[in-house]
Amino acid sequence: MDKILAMKQKRAELIKKMRAMVEAATSATRDFNDDEKANYEQLRAEAAALADNIVREEELRSLEGDMPAPGVNTQAQERDLESGIRAARFVKVALLASRTHEPIRDVAERMYPADSRLREAMTEGVAGDGGVTVPQNLYDEIIPLLRQTSVTRSLGVTNLPLPNGNLTLVKQTGAANFKWVGENKPIANSKIAMGNIKLSAKKLSGIIPLSNELLRDSSLVADRFVRDEMVAGIAEAEDITALYGTGNENAPSGIVTVCADNKIDVGKALTADVLYEMVGKLMAVKLTNPAFAWRIPGVLWATIYGMQSAAGNYIFRDEMKDGKLCGYPFKIDNNIKVGDDLNGKTQIFFGDWKHFLIGTESALQISVSTDASYTDGSKSVSAFENDLTLMRAIVREDFNVRYKEAFVFADNVFSKASE
Repeated sequence: MDKILAMKQKRAELIKKMRAMVEAATSATRDFNDDEKANYEQLRAEAAALADNIVREEELRSLEGDMPAPGVNTQAQERDLESGIRAARFVKVALLASRTHEPIRDVAERMYPADSRLREAMTEGVAGDGGVTVPQNLYDEIIPLLRQTSVTRSLGVTNLPLPNGNLTLVKQTGAANFKWVGENKPIANSKIAMGNIKLSAKKLSGIIPLSNELLRDSSLVADRFVRDEMVAGIAEAEDITALYGTGNENAPSGIVTVCADNKIDVGKALTADVLYEMVGKLMAVKLTNPAFAWRIPGVLWATIYGMQSAAGNYIFRDEMKDGKLCGYPFKIDNNIKVGDDLNGKTQIFFGDWKHFLIGTESALQISVSTDASYTDGSKSVSAFENDLTLMRAIVREDFNVRYKEAFVFADNVFSKASE
């Protein structure tokens, strides 16, 4: 039998005996006598020792599993790490170090002995007050992965730094006018009109509960889990806000709010004419080298794919196989709202996404607690009682658009027929 499984079974038997002793004394409405107290304490000590041995054996196996096979080039392994894995390792090591009060570099060396670049990065981290701040180089590692995961970032948006939490971006709202004039005739004066866009950092935050066993596990699977939890949470929040952000003091502005004047109210099932109208609306705007792209909800994919002309020919099927619609790339975005009404009303977005601005003020900030609690629905969950570590992640950023005319969206699109 597996050594760990045998120890867990033995510990379970000890706990079962302890429970039986407690229930027997309770049913007899009495306390333990001296012999029972001594027996109970002995069982508890054996169970605690087994728990320590189980943790130690699991940790050793995890470390052994992370060791390279003979002849494997560890430097090549370090270079070939998936994007974001080293950032996840940094977070795990930092969380463990804050709990155990070990030097952060020692934890990194114990968990990931082959990852020298990780240990170099640890020296740049700042630990204190029960939390850590992920250094800039690991923050940069997360951003490229966000561009792959986030629909918004993958469409070629413009990223800007917010060094002091604020940025005023000047934009041209009117062009200079040039006219043909005759010889010795005065040249007409023209004035360029200017405007500005303001970005002010807002706080995007979330709490991720992680089991302490997962934190101690140095396998690549555990690293991927931590990385994916961080990235997926940030990406989803950004995608939703990029479309529906209200632009109040706590939230960035989204397309629906900023570009409300460019809404096409459909109020029926989607047709090819609606898609053509959206394209035509942006074709009439003076945009320099536009790079248009669609964001459509998954519930409308089959509708568009199956659209036919009066002659029975599929209108978009061939180009959709190549990831395009009306000649422009599209992304399926299931963060687009779909109503629970009889028609399942939803939306489609189209625009030149380089004119969508994301301003970032700070690196990813990570704080940790093993004593706090978090809310799961209406239930409060204690980290201490459930042997969890709570990781709080914070990013400060803001969204806006350079030109409102660069985006259009179809609203009240029926995704299903009313019954």
